[in-house]
Amino acid sequence: WRKLGFGAFQSCAARREVSPPSGPLEPLLPEPMAAPKSYEGVPMPQWHNPEGTKLFGEMEVEEDDVIMVSYVKAGTTWVNKILHCILRMDDEGNMRELPGDLGGSGQVYPDWMHAKVPDDPEWTGIGPGGLFGRIGFADLMAQPRPRLFSTHLPGKLLPKSLGKRGRLVYVLRNPKDCLNSLHYFRGAAKDDWLGNEHGPGSFARYMTGVNAYGSFFDHVESTAEFIDSTCPDRAITVYYEELLQDLRGGIARLAEFLKVPASQTKLDVIHKATTFESMSDGSAGKTVSQMLCRKGICGDWASAPLSEEHWAQIDKVFEERLGNVKIAQPIRPWLKAPPPPEQAAPKEGGANM
Repeated sequence: WRKLGFGAFQSCAARREVSPPSGPLEPLLPEPMAAPKSYEGVPMPQWHNPEGTKLFGEMEVEEDDVIMVSYVKAGTTWVNKILHCILRMDDEGNMRELPGDLGGSGQVYPDWMHAKVPDDPEWTGIGPGGLFGRIGFADLMAQPRPRLFSTHLPGKLLPKSLGKRGRLVYVLRNPKDCLNSLHYFRGAAKDDWLGNEHGPGSFARYMTGVNAYGSFFDHVESTAEFIDSTCPDRAITVYYEELLQDLRGGIARLAEFLKVPASQTKLDVIHKATTFESMSDGSAGKTVSQMLCRKGICGDWASAPLSEEHWAQIDKVFEERLGNVKIAQPIRPWLKAPPPPEQAAPKEGGANM
């Protein structure tokens, strides 16, 4: 199968090491340009740490561990919140406050972590402006069980020991909506949709796979191969669009997959906590969910200022790369342009995200 070339746009990637940002929350994230780092051929964000990535791939997964994998802007914060509630909430809908529970305010990426906390007292912590705190990989491993790990890493960089134990949750979304959401992530991309003096544009970067965590198509292909060869009976794929249509049902299916009891009260409380309104006003932790939740809808790609020819290129590559990949097939209906609002069928019992 043809691979979308990473090297083709390296000259446009402005590949340089960037100093960790500081200051108030709003300007923490950089202008959404191409990834400044790389690990085993996969483009990585500026906060990537090869120590954490290596340790994550080599970790011994426990029987009740849950590893959530998603492509960028595919619903990571949302599904992480759902999983955390399922794992930590009792039947009365009360969250258990446990020491060392790192997922309480949002996902923490293992591939951003040092092996141990640096001795430097001026080190602010993991992520932009130290957003995730002064923690190291050992703290992630010391989470209360069941442990939850969330990552954007593709299949080839996931823990090999998932072949023996643990459960994997893969979150998928229409690649067109991933592109649209990524373009507007923390403000419209400086190089706009089709490029200018600042770079090649969001469309070209997305299609050539130079953004952080690489190509959507590489990610799905790699993760599908990993699931098929490693843990086919202990993996579930969650589709963003289906979760939007039936949030409560999606929560119940995840609880069943994880073999965690879920009373009606618990389902009600999780549903309320994971609607778009709750997530965007900070129910998953103000420093994470408010930053990362944008619109919480599907089909918004059709409003982007790209031509039919541009969207057809995504359709073509989807067919070439993922046309025979089983877990990608449910995405097909969402690749088509949604009907105008006056023609759209009303949702019944769907989530507001």
